[in-house]
Amino acid sequence: MSSSDGPSKSLLQKITPDFVRRSFALKFGIVLLVLAAAVGAIGIVATDEVRSQTQDNVEEQYRNTALQQSDLVDQWASQNRLSTRLISNQDRWASDEGDLSLALENERSRLPADAKNMHLLQRAPSGTTVLASTNLRSNSSATAANLGWTNDVSLNDTGNVAVSDVYYDGERVPTVGFVSPVPASQNRLLVVEYRLGEIASSLRGSDHHSTQFTQVVSSDGTVVVDQAYDSDGHGRDSMILNTYPVQSSVDAGNDLRTASESAGVDTSMPADSELINESYTVGYAPVEGTDWVVLTHAPSSSVFGFVQNIQQYGLIATVGLVVLIGGVGAGLGWSTASSIDGLTQKTEEMREGNLDVSLESNRIDNIGRLYDGFADMRDSLREQIDEAERARKEAEVSRAEAMEMSNYLQEKATEFSVAMEQTAAGDMTTRMEQDGENEAMDTIAAQFNQMIEELEKTTGQLKSFSEEVAESGDVVLQSAESVRDASEQVAESVQKISDDAYDQKDQLQRISEDLDELVDTLETFEQDNPGMDLSESLEQFRTVATQLQDAADTSEQMMAESETVAGAAEEQAAELNEVSSRAEQLKRYARPLGDILERFETEAEHEFVFSGGPSQTTRTPDEDDD
Repeated sequence: MSSSDGPSKSLLQKITPDFVRRSFALKFGIVLLVLAAAVGAIGIVATDEVRSQTQDNVEEQYRNTALQQSDLVDQWASQNRLSTRLISNQDRWASDEGDLSLALENERSRLPADAKNMHLLQRAPSGTTVLASTNLRSNSSATAANLGWTNDVSLNDTGNVAVSDVYYDGERVPTVGFVSPVPASQNRLLVVEYRLGEIASSLRGSDHHSTQFTQVVSSDGTVVVDQAYDSDGHGRDSMILNTYPVQSSVDAGNDLRTASESAGVDTSMPADSELINESYTVGYAPVEGTDWVVLTHAPSSSVFGFVQNIQQYGLIATVGLVVLIGGVGAGLGWSTASSIDGLTQKTEEMREGNLDVSLESNRIDNIGRLYDGFADMRDSLREQIDEAERARKEAEVSRAEAMEMSNYLQEKATEFSVAMEQTAAGDMTTRMEQDGENEAMDTIAAQFNQMIEELEKTTGQLKSFSEEVAESGDVVLQSAESVRDASEQVAESVQKISDDAYDQKDQLQRISEDLDELVDTLETFEQDNPGMDLSESLEQFRTVATQLQDAADTSEQMMAESETVAGAAEEQAAELNEVSSRAEQLKRYARPLGDILERFETEAEHEFVFSGGPSQTTRTPDEDDD
């Protein structure tokens, strides 16, 4: 049972079909598909994210471009207003002295190159006339000179500079006029005309071959500045003073005036024959201080070409990566799976018993090492099988030898059993045969024979000993009885001696006492008869009394010793009684022991030897008495 079938089986293993789990190639293919799908999804999402961010950046850049161009137009208009107001603030424009036209020419020369003409107008009830000009005749009608739009300018608003709509001057050049009332005069206006070509060139920038172009459109949809170029980079007819074809873009720009944003962009506008003959992008931004809207146009393919390239290249890279992963993975998987399948087939052959299968591989990776490992295992298994076969043969030989040995041991055991039974029956002459076939059995036989030989000797000695014990028991019993009789006679004699000594002691004691009384009497008598000398007799009596006393003491001592001898004789008689009893018991036991030992058959009688005496031989009671 494999480990995957155990209780630790993972959830993935449980939900994966067995036919998938059994095939490495199928599992590798599924993993490869999942990996390719994951890489593809990640690549598509990442590409789309990069495209989206890039598009947002491009849109923001395009919005900033529109805002920059709006600021450029605003700066141009603001600068022109300021210049016009500063020039109109000069007091000399209120005087009729001097050459005012020359003064205007001098002022115009100080202005930028796009300042075309300057006019000093005077308003009267009959109409507005040209008082002085850099290109018009004096006292000519302002209306006739395309300056009729100045009639709507208030003379009292001296702090404000009005800006006209775009119009063509006498040279059919798009022009815009800036007019400011002269503060020093109540009926004079200063007009400065600017050509729009310079601002158009500024809006075009340095890239004259770009497909991008900018137009400035008034709130009513009139094109006031046109910086249009076709796709070949050549100029085309200007749309100045024509109606802009897409009013929605103008309205969107105007709506920004009140919104928080300063610029906007429409990324996909439909193709328009008057603008661009393909889908285009337009950025719009209002110009502060005017009702103008700056509109920057470019084909969407040009604006977002980089974005489209990123998306295209991203998708190509993703597809290429997926194909690369699939190709490399498929090749690697096929190579690995084929190697594993080949190894599996060879292991199946090994399992069926074919150990001659070839396990060679040119791979040096883990699969190659696995082949080498299986080859080593095959060689080791083959060696183990050979060793097992040799061991089996050796086991068979050993089994035959063991059977032979078992039969031999059974025969020897039967033979030894018979010998032991004969020995147990009393035949001490039985011996086990040593044939030299088995050292252990020979050792057992030798030890048994040695033991039986010792037992035979011991049995013989015991038989001799039992007989000698029986005989010695009789001798000891007779000797003990004789000694006991003698001891009793000695005790009686000693008792008589003791009685005589006691009587003698009493007699000597009485004689000694009588002598003492006699001595006392003689001393009293001597004292009563001073003339009589009895000292020598008294001394002799005293000596005799002393000797009698010593004899009495000796008799007493002899009597005590006689009593001691009598007690010893009595004790010896008692001990002899015990010895007689023991001898009787020994005699009673020795006879049955001898009868039992007689049952054992021995080759020769063995004399029992006492090890305690100096002669190392048995002795009779008569020899002891001698």
